[in-house]
Amino acid sequence: MNLGQEPKQKHYDRIDIAQLAVSVLIFFLSLIWIGFAVQAAFEQAGTDYGDVFALEPGMRINLMLTGLVILAIALVSIVTTIQKIRGKAKTVKSTDNKWLIWSFAGFVLVFILAALASLASPELKSIALAVLGVPGIAIPVFMLLGIGASYQKGANLKRDSGILTFSIGISTPFILLMEALALLFLMIVFVIMLFGEPEFADLFSAILSNPESLQNDPVSFLSEFDALFNLPNLMGWLLLVVAGIMPLIEELFKTLGVWLLKVRNPDPAESFRIGLLSGGGFALFEGLLSVYSLQLNALGFAEWAGLILGRFGGSLLHILAGGIIGLAIGRFWQNRKFGPLVLAYLAAWLLHAAWNALALFGGVNPLLNDRLVQALWPYLALVLLFLGILFTFARLIKKTRKEHFLPNLPTQVEG
Repeated sequence: MNLGQEPKQKHYDRIDIAQLAVSVLIFFLSLIWIGFAVQAAFEQAGTDYGDVFALEPGMRINLMLTGLVILAIALVSIVTTIQKIRGKAKTVKSTDNKWLIWSFAGFVLVFILAALASLASPELKSIALAVLGVPGIAIPVFMLLGIGASYQKGANLKRDSGILTFSIGISTPFILLMEALALLFLMIVFVIMLFGEPEFADLFSAILSNPESLQNDPVSFLSEFDALFNLPNLMGWLLLVVAGIMPLIEELFKTLGVWLLKVRNPDPAESFRIGLLSGGGFALFEGLLSVYSLQLNALGFAEWAGLILGRFGGSLLHILAGGIIGLAIGRFWQNRKFGPLVLAYLAAWLLHAAWNALALFGGVNPLLNDRLVQALWPYLALVLLFLGILFTFARLIKKTRKEHFLPNLPTQVEG
């Protein structure tokens, strides 16, 4: 090496290397995901459609499209990270808000096409609703993330795609694992407690004495479960899981990406953006899989539209909660005050818990009440809560812009 030669400038750090490694991993896992979905499609092509274990064509297509969305996000992260490592990082300059108009027009078009598809045959409708469910879920998520970044001077594809990839491929599966373990533990405790209930003892005896009833006459056999579902403490257990444990786990671990970027020393505005992206990644993955879980061939347009609009509200909730915690983390790094950080986690958890509780009551209340007003009150409350979340989202963005958290020069986290 020539002693007079200047050392080569290094354009990357260990965070960039970690982002590249995670993105490559998620990229190949997405390929495997898509491969399994394609294999399932070919294996079940000749299966009797009446088989209860057979997947609908729409469900298989939804799995493939979900894998493609994750793969595309990971690919953008790989390409932009390589550009950063090579010293050719790019930032897309903000122009105007025409993208918002086009996105909203595309969202409306999705609903129009879904309404037309509902007139087709069940199998064709299943495929069309599965395909349209992907943009129906994805467009609102990216619209909300774009609105949340409206205070920024430009979009950073490397950071955004990297956080989305980490959220979808690492933090979300970790959250699902923690929720599964918590649910398993609570189920064990619940069953142990039920053994002391006479209703459960009678049900358990009926299962042991006549196990073939489930196959011969499943309708009358399942009616035996009425005793279980009428137990007074069942609703309390459901609320504990759906509105207590699950939101707590999700809000604790959804913003792991914000904490991992501490080495970049992001200011509160950057932490706010990273929190939004963390919530957006979780919302995107959860929303896409919610379409897969439905029997689309038996689903009408009204039910499909209700799912998409409900997921819009859920996506806004996850994104806002991530932004609240992300902003609090950024401020914690500046002032080292632990109290506001705890309050931010508590606020995000309570908001999430209220949403889940109302959604649970919305599903159960129509089964318990014949009166229309009593059956609809949870949905009316959900609408009011949605408007409150939307107002809070707008105020938080405005506050972030007004306080000028974002410095004039690019921050480290932007790369």
